[in-house]
Amino acid sequence: MYRSKYDNELKDEANYTKWWIIWSFIFLCILSGVGLFMSRSVQILDTAIIRYEEFQEIYNTCKKIDIDLGTIRAVNENDRMFASFSKEAMIANKKQQLSRWVEEYNAKSRMWNRALWKSHALSYQLMVEEFHNFNTGEAS
Repeated sequence: MYRSKYDNELKDEANYTKWWIIWSFIFLCILSGVGLFMSRSVQILDTAIIRYEEFQEIYNTCKKIDIDLGTIRAVNENDRMFASFSKEAMIANKKQQLSRWVEEYNAKSRMWNRALWKSHALSYQLMVEEFHNFNTGEAS
């Protein structure tokens, strides 16, 4: 049949539109993939920082309780600090707190997804015996 000179132009324009739509779709897919990757990376980084700080905070809390325990042991039993609670009761309370924090640290350390973000300067597991004031004065 008879073809006009505009048929080729129409065919070329349809091909151009088709390729433009395909490339636009590919570009949008790549752009959304990069956006998803970036938002996920930020979320992972936030989690890593939180986990790192969590282990450091637990360790610092254990150190503070250990220092408090040493302070309580150094104070005379007749001090006003022991008006409400006896020295032995306060020591027992601090030892119990230290034991709980050590248990929490060890439990979180055994979780592989949390332990990945722990500082290498911190030990894998803690023991209450590591803290100097925990067993000091126990025999007396």
